[in-house]
Amino acid sequence: TSHNMDTAPKCQNNENEVPEDKVKPDPLDPKNIANSILRLEELKKATLANTKHQHDSGEVLEQALSILRHTESIISSIRRASVGMVSEDIEAQTMISSVEDTPKAVKEWLAATFTKQIFGRRQTVEPPKFRSIVQAVRASMYVDKITRKTSQAPVDVSPAARMLQEDLNNWDIDVFKYDSLTSSKPFRGLFGEVLQRYGLVKRFKINLHHLENYCALVENGYNLHGNPYHNAIHGADVLITTHNLISSTGFAAWMTDIEILALLFSAMIHDVEHTGTTNNFHICTSSPLTIMYNDRSVLENHHISSAYRYLDQPEANPFEKLSKDDFREMRGIAVEAVLGTDMSAHFTQIKNMQNALFNPSTVNRNTAMTLILHCADISHPTKTWDLHKKWTDNLMEEFFCQGDKETALGLPNSPLCNRAETLVPESQVGFIDFIIVPSMNLLGDMFDALLLVQNEEATAAGNKPSNYKKVDRPWDNRLAENRKRWKELVTPKDETPAVNGRIKEEEAESVQEESKSPSRPSSQRNSGTEPPRPNSKSQRHSPSEPTRSLNGGPKLGSNGATPTNNEQSVSVEATP
Repeated sequence: TSHNMDTAPKCQNNENEVPEDKVKPDPLDPKNIANSILRLEELKKATLANTKHQHDSGEVLEQALSILRHTESIISSIRRASVGMVSEDIEAQTMISSVEDTPKAVKEWLAATFTKQIFGRRQTVEPPKFRSIVQAVRASMYVDKITRKTSQAPVDVSPAARMLQEDLNNWDIDVFKYDSLTSSKPFRGLFGEVLQRYGLVKRFKINLHHLENYCALVENGYNLHGNPYHNAIHGADVLITTHNLISSTGFAAWMTDIEILALLFSAMIHDVEHTGTTNNFHICTSSPLTIMYNDRSVLENHHISSAYRYLDQPEANPFEKLSKDDFREMRGIAVEAVLGTDMSAHFTQIKNMQNALFNPSTVNRNTAMTLILHCADISHPTKTWDLHKKWTDNLMEEFFCQGDKETALGLPNSPLCNRAETLVPESQVGFIDFIIVPSMNLLGDMFDALLLVQNEEATAAGNKPSNYKKVDRPWDNRLAENRKRWKELVTPKDETPAVNGRIKEEEAESVQEESKSPSRPSSQRNSGTEPPRPNSKSQRHSPSEPTRSLNGGPKLGSNGATPTNNEQSVSVEATP
């Protein structure tokens, strides 16, 4: 039946209003899809009622209906996920604010760093891109590669630095010492060494001279702003940690060659040209980078853009021999992984992986690699106390420098950026409890789940015997030890915090010794209070803080998260 659209009544109330019959329907609107399904059903019935070409036409319509129904389910899932992104941030902010035993400044910092902040009008959340999930898994291909003797490094380094390169599988490798031995040029030998261990230099015909030139550009980019924390040393540390995470766990066998190359590349360049300030600072000051990247993951977009811009320099593209498909896949992984280091997306990323692990065989490969890089980026609390303390001091100095800039511009100080008021030990305890422990436990759970699936598939195919075992988690003991050290440095509530919110270790030890002696200071005797002791009952557990295990670290829930009193779990991170 045809309709004469010219005779349709026009709305006379508003000359600028588009007539209803001229409005183009949204093809992705679930209502329109549902209407299309009904119309196709009617058309199918009418077609089947006609004996001519009945069979062929019916099959075509049935296929069209099947595709449309599948499309409807996909779009509905995506729209539900989009709404969930906003609700997860609101839920996380509510949970953080409800914890009574955490200082207000620490709560503000956790909320400001690890949840999406709204500037001006509420921004529409972009739905996640739908990607087909690759199910093919390659097993037991990298054990020999990782353990074999490495080839000659691209450039000559000192014997001491060479020893460090050969000790890359050490979780607690001293990257500061390595940087010193390489004259603050850590990537030129390190990146080539890591690639050699997986046989990637030969596999992708990487030009070592071009690789050295590219690494030099990356080193210069990291040191562009003279940051105390976000510099080439941090980039080298994240690269080494990423290598350790996929090699020591055997997870590299789950990955393809191009995925390994892309993830290691992402780890090296993930913070290149970092400005030493946060995304929120850029947005509040309307910096040129903010204008360029439209307020969204400002620094992360700049990092990945800069890294690929370096490839255009003369004799600085070590990946020029990659096929177009490999280069495209590598870039797709790198972009997603680096954007995933935006701390404001932390809660969404953690929640998505927790949900995905209910059916590990459907975990998106890019999502898994993004979580690995995110955890490596925030992993310094999982290293020895000396390394972790040094990283923390550098990070706090970078925060304080931003606070100085904010003061000079007449802006309020961001959380943890005030030199005179910031409580460093308290902030680190909160960081470990609410961000690091849930993240690292989830990462370990992901390794266990995906490697178990791989093992079962390989065993079913008769490729190898079933000898699966859970991965080692070297970070567990370090986290417990470091949290205990920070708790010992926490300023008692009846004392004035030290200058800059810091308490030197020697001062803390002195306070602890005095508290153990029979003659306490008169002020403490009169008030009936004393500095909290690590083994005191109130410090081990109180109704307002997460349940603790016997080793002093947060006790884990069934999903690897830190439970609270209302059985909700929180996760978060700590770099600008």
